[in-house]
Amino acid sequence: MIEVWRFLARQQSCGSRVIAKMLREVGYNLNERIIRYHLRILDERGLTKNLGYAGRVNLIHQYLECL
Repeated sequence: MIEVWRFLARQQSCGSRVIAKMLREVGYNLNERIIRYHLRILDERGLTKNLGYAGRVNLIHQYLECL
């Protein structure tokens, strides 16, 4: 889950397909369903936001601005 969140921190927004592909390239063999599962958990915890078909966005920048 942390790797998914870190990946989103480096992107504008993207979906599970793109995340799964990029993580496979660095050695993580996770399918899209597992990525979506972890993204849903991150959404519920307020760490990411679902943008529909545009993918997800990491909200870490908002947290850092508050500090």
